[in-house]
Amino acid sequence: MPVPAALASPPIPLPWLLGGSIVGYLLVIFTNPVRTSLRDGLRCVQRYSMLWITLGIFGFAYALFQLALRTYFYCVLPPADRPQFVWARDAWRDPQLWLTGSPQSLWYLPPHGLHSAMWDSVLPSLESVVGIFNLLITTFPLSAVATVLLLINWEGHHFVLWRALRKRFGLWGWAVYFGIVVCALAALAKPFLYAAPQLLRLDEHAAGLWFQWAPVAEWLSFIFEYLVGVGVQITLMLIAFCWVRGLTFTHEHLLDFAIRRFSFVVKWALLVMVVSSMFIHVPLMLKNFAAFQGWFPTDEAAVDLRWKVARMVLSVLLLLFATMQITLTFHSESLGKALRDHWHFMGRHWWRFGWFLILAGLHFYLLRVGLDVVQRALGDGTSLGLVWSLLASWLNAVVAAWLLASWVCLYKQCDTERVSATPGGISGPGWPDTPNSPKTPGFPEQGVLF
Repeated sequence: MPVPAALASPPIPLPWLLGGSIVGYLLVIFTNPVRTSLRDGLRCVQRYSMLWITLGIFGFAYALFQLALRTYFYCVLPPADRPQFVWARDAWRDPQLWLTGSPQSLWYLPPHGLHSAMWDSVLPSLESVVGIFNLLITTFPLSAVATVLLLINWEGHHFVLWRALRKRFGLWGWAVYFGIVVCALAALAKPFLYAAPQLLRLDEHAAGLWFQWAPVAEWLSFIFEYLVGVGVQITLMLIAFCWVRGLTFTHEHLLDFAIRRFSFVVKWALLVMVVSSMFIHVPLMLKNFAAFQGWFPTDEAAVDLRWKVARMVLSVLLLLFATMQITLTFHSESLGKALRDHWHFMGRHWWRFGWFLILAGLHFYLLRVGLDVVQRALGDGTSLGLVWSLLASWLNAVVAAWLLASWVCLYKQCDTERVSATPGGISGPGWPDTPNSPKTPGFPEQGVLF
């Protein structure tokens, strides 16, 4: 039954709505149980700007590659299939359209644009939260540069990786090492996959083979991209750890140290890649072969739904094991021991961890909605829209670096409390609270990390 107009609540003025939202946000920020970790994470990012600069470089490189790819397709595709490029749209003068603009104005927010941005931002925000505990960055196309640096043994890091894998896995380390090299070569070839049909002028048969096998090369490249991203994330977490402990370091030796720690995380990373491949990459590869096409839907909407469901399931699974990566990084434990420590951590600190998830999700969601609204309003193919897509990566990097550093601070705080509560000081797995702890091979005895 419709409400009579006389009884309907008047709309809330926009200034009051914004003011109330800001007051509510500040109230949550300054009263939550993890506010100390959030504050320390912000101070850490202010002290070590390379946290957000590193994330920003990877995000900017990916956005720049997408722009270059768009330009390439504009040059080689027929006019009907070309992506849109618009230098500028007209400005508007109607004061009634100050928020949404008009279809031909510089700023135009389509009908239901805000609602669509809010809905479309849910899954990417969830994946960004998961990225704090797994992987925050997309390393493509810089993964191709990483391949070159790995193959030429830049600053000796290739040998450090080889020795760490051999020491950690014995003979199996050779298998892991050669697998990484093969995937690295695929990552080097991936940027050229987009242009292969046009550059090589493939005939119909060759183009069909390329279409079938390109996803396989892309999958191998994804493995290397993921491993590079994990290595970068371990390095950034170690930088935050150094800030927490007041340690000094050199960047070259910190990277070597991160590579050695990577050898302890690689088992978990391989497990994550197996699950991700089964949910996402294997279906994308098999659907291109006639023998398996009946297993997978061909309708674009069904494929998109399957893709979103797979991403959602994978994100939930990774959230259930959120502390595995950081535990393996800081404690050099076996997979089984890290799993037990994970459940102990969740059992003791579920309240603070839950609050951290809520606040991380809130910030990523608000950021994603804001970036998406501006992108929609400026236009996908306009000059300002393209510039905004490049700038957005830096804004996302600042928030991501802050939350990653805050997660390290929160984990350290919770684990230090557990170690302090252990009879006799340090016993059993825990945060390396003293330099001479037997649980911290490779950690310093003084205030200098290397």
